[in-house]
Amino acid sequence: MQYCSRIFYMICLLMCINVAADAQKKITGIYRSMDDYLANELSYTKDNGNKAPRIHLHTLAPKSYVTLQHNGRNIHINKNEIFAYQLANGDVYRVEGNHSYQILNKNPQLLLYKRKIPASPKAGPEDQYKMYFSAPNGKIQTLTAWNVKQAFPAHETLADQMDAQFKRDAELLTYDRFRGMYKLEWLVK
Repeated sequence: MQYCSRIFYMICLLMCINVAADAQKKITGIYRSMDDYLANELSYTKDNGNKAPRIHLHTLAPKSYVTLQHNGRNIHINKNEIFAYQLANGDVYRVEGNHSYQILNKNPQLLLYKRKIPASPKAGPEDQYKMYFSAPNGKIQTLTAWNVKQAFPAHETLADQMDAQFKRDAELLTYDRFRGMYKLEWLVK
């Protein structure tokens, strides 16, 4: 019996080490503000001969800061001082509270996001995402027609245009290839 419990503890320890290793992500840099993101101005980028910086978000044990490994040093940066970080593969994630939201577009009027939903193995191999948006006030909200209409009260025709264009909330992320943007972005313009 003791042998089984030791094996169980070893497996748990290895799983914790694996989770901690996955929590650090190689990045190309961070964006301090939305203006930096729109202008592609990264901070803490890879220097000559140095390894790519890594970011640790502290999601398992939430903290008010992120730890950035840059040039062999650990730097603590408050989460409210970071707008987003860019991974080595080019994906950009906005930091809000203890969550990261993948940014889907570059429109200062309406930013669209997705966040992976943790799923059980029974749900299937496909990743499931929940969609979000932020208006110029910067608050991230669930992407629903009602929330978008509430976020833009001064836009007189937006509610009617959305009702004519979209029948369900799932259609809000319809991409317009001709204009090279999401249809919802076009309506907000």
